Amino acid sequence: MPYDDKRTGTVAAMNPARGMVAIATEDDGFTIIELLDGWELEAGDVLTWRNGYGLGSETYVNVSRGTRAEVYVQNHSVSRASLRQQLLL
Repeated sequence: MPYDDKRTGTVAAMNPARGMVAIATEDDGFTIIELLDGWELEAGDVLTWRNGYGLGSETYVNVSRGTRAEVYVQNHSVSRASLRQQLLL
């Protein structure tokens, strides 16, 4: 898997109470991030990030709104069947 390539995805599902967000990627399922602050996201927002499969603290950019934030990346390549568990729902 590439580790230093820019990736893009769309906010697909959220657990606002826990600050968890699932981002649908075109290449391999969902990326799960945890919001560390009050970054405003909505379903359908397009996000991009530089460190393709990086975990932990990363900077993500909301292309739809022109904002950016530090997030905590929990997981990549998550299947649709595992989404509820990953979002702590």
